[in-house]
Amino acid sequence: MTDSINVEKLSWEPHPFSKGVLIKKLLSKEEGDVNLTILMVKVKKGLQIAAHVHENQDDICYHLKGKCKMWVDGIGDLEMRAGSFIRIPAGVKHQPHDIEEDIVVFDIFFGKEQVQWSPAKAE
Repeated sequence: MTDSINVEKLSWEPHPFSKGVLIKKLLSKEEGDVNLTILMVKVKKGLQIAAHVHENQDDICYHLKGKCKMWVDGIGDLEMRAGSFIRIPAGVKHQPHDIEEDIVVFDIFFGKEQVQWSPAKAE
């Protein structure tokens, strides 16, 4: 089956666990026979997001808009802006922070178990 979505026509919805974060769900195991979840994620300037871990999925992010830093355990801070790409392996704690401009990210979760909309471990 081929999926075709006009992303502009999708509404932004609240993220189920991160207050203030908005998402557009493009593809997920819940809606089709796929082994990944793809989201558009929007975060407003200044929002605080807790450090967290996705135990069973790699988090693959391509930044479309805005500027922030991404702290990754074992690496430290990375500057993220439009055009930046990062893959955070499953089980690695990370935290977007210092959100200087509203950001929009094309976010893919891929791994043994897919996102079932249960909270990631946070501190």
